[in-house]
Amino acid sequence: MRIELVSLRYDLYGKRRLKHVVNIINSSEADLILFCGHTVSDYNCDSMERLINNKKSFIVFEVKSVVESQFVNLNNCLYTINRGHVQNLFTNQLFATSDEIENNVSLCKRFVYELETRRRVLLNDKKLLILQCGELNIIKNIQKEDNRPVFRFAQSKNLKERFDNLLNDTDIILNPIHTPMGNQGKMKKRREYLSDKNRYYFSTSQNGTREIKGEKKTIPMDSAVLQYALHNGVELQEEKSVTNSLYTLRVFDMSI
Repeated sequence: MRIELVSLRYDLYGKRRLKHVVNIINSSEADLILFCGHTVSDYNCDSMERLINNKKSFIVFEVKSVVESQFVNLNNCLYTINRGHVQNLFTNQLFATSDEIENNVSLCKRFVYELETRRRVLLNDKKLLILQCGELNIIKNIQKEDNRPVFRFAQSKNLKERFDNLLNDTDIILNPIHTPMGNQGKMKKRREYLSDKNRYYFSTSQNGTREIKGEKKTIPMDSAVLQYALHNGVELQEEKSVTNSLYTLRVFDMSI
């Protein structure tokens, strides 16, 4: 199975962004394509199905904002494309930071339920699980133990058991991201944790900006922080990569 990771330039907007997304999909030969967060906007999503002629690739992407009614506006909604058909997973990002989830048992219960019911996808015989951007904070690091990663609510036997069961019943974890996260030392430990026990972990992010000495600078499209691919805690080497000023894509061959 081949997976293609796609990172888009954060300030690539509207129809121009949609055009590149569609072209990447239609020219891909990968079995699975994972796009970064905020792949397209709601008003572009409806156009995708008629523009896509790639019926082979299974695609996971995120819609930045979905207006369901004059009263409901949802952000960061997950979609897939299967055999050319766009499918709404009817789920969206539940939290972004550790502060939002820390000690929030009710939110954790909702999140675990969301993973169990809406974030699991079967692709051929492989089981996929999707975490959106900062939901990676469901894992925390024990700093005094060399940043050992653990489930954030390990004190809850029920929640930990359910989360462990999810991981044990998953082959591939997908993590679309909006902008690269800070403290990559801790994030590295979390990625290794999620890719343990013969699992694969893949993440891909837009580039965005960083403040360096008081000045905002754009993260280069060839930066190593945009995409991560691991198996059993070990980083994978891509078999193909394309980088330009607007996007980066890398293709990995999974031996499964």
